Amino acid sequence: MISSVVDIGSNSIKLLVARGGNAEPVFEALSETRLSPDAESARERISDEAFAAGVNAVRALAEQARAFSPAREAVVGTSLFRTAENARAFADAVFRATGTPMRILSGREEAELVAAGAATDPAVRTPCAIFDLGGGSLEFVAKTDAAPRSGDAAESWALGAVRASRRFFSDASGKIPTEEISALRAFARATVAPRLPGEVPRGAQFVFCGGAAGVCARFAAEKNGGNGGEIPAEIFEELLREMSGKTTAERVARGVPAKRADIFPAALAVFAEVCAVCGVRSFLYTRRNLRYGLCAALCRGDAAAFGF
Repeated sequence: MISSVVDIGSNSIKLLVARGGNAEPVFEALSETRLSPDAESARERISDEAFAAGVNAVRALAEQARAFSPAREAVVGTSLFRTAENARAFADAVFRATGTPMRILSGREEAELVAAGAATDPAVRTPCAIFDLGGGSLEFVAKTDAAPRSGDAAESWALGAVRASRRFFSDASGKIPTEEISALRAFARATVAPRLPGEVPRGAQFVFCGGAAGVCARFAAEKNGGNGGEIPAEIFEELLREMSGKTTAERVARGVPAKRADIFPAALAVFAEVCAVCGVRSFLYTRRNLRYGLCAALCRGDAAAFGF
């Protein structure tokens, strides 16, 4: 069976078309459409320009998916849609554009689907502690066995790189002052420390997901001559010291994707603080997160366990 998932995040919109219960990729596509507001406000709202661009991007990705005749398809929204005041209007517009209902995931549902996706990666072992950092939120999942469901704990915090950057950095396109990095790290610690590391299983493998984690994994591979496997957690502190001292143009020249250059230091600060709180020495990067978990569940026919 083939299934498709369009995953609408704060910073990008992703498509996965996959086959079978282990979500083997058939086709993938990405639209780097940032829906998250540029400024911090009490009531988040997707701007009219971003709203139209987002709906058009979802329509285009859904059309690409249908070229593969998926038996099951899903469109999901994550962190931003749990808080944006026009989230329901966006979901309605997506339904009119694609004919597929857009499901707004709760924080726990998002975390559990991240875990289900990581479970399709043979390099991920249990017990494990999974952290998935997106534009809007940070998901944490503890797994003690290989079952598709999350396991012992699942959390979601509003610590995404876009949100954190706009809240704590006065100018994310420039060099980030030390005091602003420190303020973000202190907030991240106060947010996660009450639940971590107590919920991390003993002897757990640490697994990191998301676009920023993927960029870090690439930098680590370049530094270590392309060796795969576990990555020293010190890469976050090293890159944070380097990237916070550069402008976005300098980060891009160094190899950070242009669409992530402004939010990359915030992602590094959150990852570095999570590692400090949990005593992480090394981690595995996997690209198999939410959309892989949902595609696998749709193909297996047990997506009802996640509310589909």
